[in-house]
Order: sequence, then structure tokens, then C-alpha cells
Amino acid sequence: MQKGFLKAMGTLLVTTSILIGCSSDAEEPKDSSADYYELDNDIEDIGDILGEHDIVILGESTHWSSEIAKQKVDLIDYLAEEHGFNKLFLETGDSEFNYYKESGLPIIEGVNHLYQQEMFEKYWDGKTEGIRALPMDWSPNFTDNRSASISVLEKNIVDEISEYDLELAEEFKRSEFALRDWFSKGVRQGKKMGYFERPTDIYEDIISQSFFGDLTSETKNYILSRQDNIEKYYSKISFEDGAASYNDYREIGMSEKVLEQMESNDKAIVWVANLHSNYDVTSIEYTNETYVEDKMNERVESLGALLRESEHSVYNVGLFHNEADNYELLPEDYATPRSEADETLEGYIGNRVQKNVFIDFATSDFIEENQYTVYWAGYYDYRMVPQEQFDGLIYIDHIKE
Repeated sequence: MQKGFLKAMGTLLVTTSILIGCSSDAEEPKDSSADYYELDNDIEDIGDILGEHDIVILGESTHWSSEIAKQKVDLIDYLAEEHGFNKLFLETGDSEFNYYKESGLPIIEGVNHLYQQEMFEKYWDGKTEGIRALPMDWSPNFTDNRSASISVLEKNIVDEISEYDLELAEEFKRSEFALRDWFSKGVRQGKKMGYFERPTDIYEDIISQSFFGDLTSETKNYILSRQDNIEKYYSKISFEDGAASYNDYREIGMSEKVLEQMESNDKAIVWVANLHSNYDVTSIEYTNETYVEDKMNERVESLGALLRESEHSVYNVGLFHNEADNYELLPEDYATPRSEADETLEGYIGNRVQKNVFIDFATSDFIEENQYTVYWAGYYDYRMVPQEQFDGLIYIDHIKE
């Protein structure tokens, strides 16, 4: 196990209140009492349960499997076509996403690695499937996962500002690098970084210039978005004592961005890691040493809980997988063995059914209400009671080569 590699790839994406049982928003479906529903054969029944709600959270136990992504995409397409879901919120930075979208540049360059797969192309304009992808994160996107990279976005903005003020353009470029460098060291490298400090507020300086109104709309919106995210989130975070404050502000930011983009009659799907969607992070025991180092046990906020507190009806689906032959989206070969112990959630379910299934906690007692060890990417362990954290779950039995 290459722990250092996994931590570098996973910490940014995996950073992750108490009601016993199911969400108060999750209404019991009519005439439904199955122990579980098969994903491939019972999608209409699953759709009837999920389709009653304004927001469906679809979690996942790894960002690195295209097979899991395909299972979720099939369900999303069905919910869009048959139940009117029209917005898909993704765990990707809004400043970059919106710039690439507005400028007409390939949107694939402005989203996190997971969403660069071909299966997501149909969601960028919202026309193909009737459901449109939207960003809900404030964390910066990195070109080629390198904080020092100069993206097409930044080159274009620097060139544009240079036409009016070369010094401001260079200061903008330095500020963008400093932000990514600070963030990368604190989140990905686990270094003890203090608050994000700037000798000058370059974004405000640019906004105050007489030429600001003459910049392209995508450039103006990017600068305004970055400035807003710094004030609301980046400036509140210190990595001097782990990533607890980052984890909490990430949850707060994502929930705020989802709710700000919800309009009347919208029905939305939220695509996130399980560790964001949990209803009660304070009752989870983060046992893996990486989680301990990152002060995950000090977390108090979660996207799932914050959305449940809103005016919208929410159904929260956790997703867990058992053995994996390969995680296709990782640049290195990586497999995880089958869990067989009943003390693990994956083992408990896998010992009783070897299919891909959906379980609705309101109508099924297929899973005993106990605390189980569960895994992120088959390796990072933590302990929880599933019924306290989700309204239901999807189980993927085997990620094949």
C-alpha cells in the first residue's frame, strides 16, 4: 500500500448531524418492503423511492472508479428522465468551472479529474439528458494536479489584464500561485500552514480599476468569484493543527453553493464522497491514522446535515463497494481485497448478497443497526452506524478489472 501516494490523491477529495434511523425528510415509500432492490433490475422501484424528494445525495466510497461512476450515471439519467431531476451538483471548484463554461473553452479542463470522463459530457449543457451539471465546491482546481501549473484560464486572464496594467497582471498571477501553493501544502502535503496571508488584495485592486468593466464577462466573474471564496472560506482556514477547520468550511461552502443555485421546482442530485454526505459526523469514529492526523474526529459540519436542515426534502444515499480489482482513474495500479468479516459493512452485506443492490432503511431491516467498520477506497477505515448517517445505501459487490 502506497500510503503517501493515496494521501496525496485522496485527502483533498475525501475530506468529509444525530438522528437515529432515517432522515425526517425521507418519507416511507408506498407498498414497498423489499430487503433490497437490484440496481440492474429494480430501477423503477428505486426511482419511486428517490423521486419523491427535492434533493438526492449520491455518495461514493471512492472517486477513482469509472465502474461506480457508470452505475451512478445510469441512475441519474433515469431520475432525470422519469422523475424530473434537472440539476447535478459536482464536487468541483466553481471559479474555474464557470470560467471555462462562460468562455467556451473545453469544460473538461476546468473540472476535477473524476468528471473528465466521457460519460459526463452530456451534462455540461443540460440538453442531452435534461439535467445540467453545476459546481458546488470552492476548493481550487489544479492543472495536472500541480499547484505551479499555469492553466489556460490564468494565461488568458493575465494576458487580458496586461493590456491595461502589466504590474496588476503579474500580481494576479503570483496571487493565484500563492493560493494554490498554500492550499496544496496544507491539504495535500499535511504541512502546518497558517492562515492564507496576502500582502495586498489583488482581486479587490483589480475590481476597483476603471478598466474592470471592460474585461470579458468570464474574467470579471472569475475575479469576483475568487474574491468571494477567499473572504468566505479560504481566509477562515488554518492548517496549523490539522485540517479540521478546512473540512468544516468545505462542508459549509458546498451546502451554501447548492442551496444558492436551487430555484423553485428544481430537483437536484448531489454527487459527493460518503464522508461529505454523512448526517452526523460527530458520531463517526475516524480510526485510520491519516484521518487521525487530519483531525477528522474534530469535525462538526457535514454537507448532508446542512442540506437536511434546509427547506428541501432530502434523501441521502451512501454508496459502498467491496473488493476492487483496479481503480481505473488512479495513475498507478491499486487493488483492494474482499471484505469478509461481518464487523465490516462491506463484509456484512457481501456475505449475504453478491449483487449490486439498493437498500432503503425506512422499509428494510436487511442490515442490523450496529456500528460497522467501513472503508474509503478499500483502505481508509472508519466506524459508523449506517442508519444514523444515511436514508439508504447502494452496495457495489465487485469492481472488476
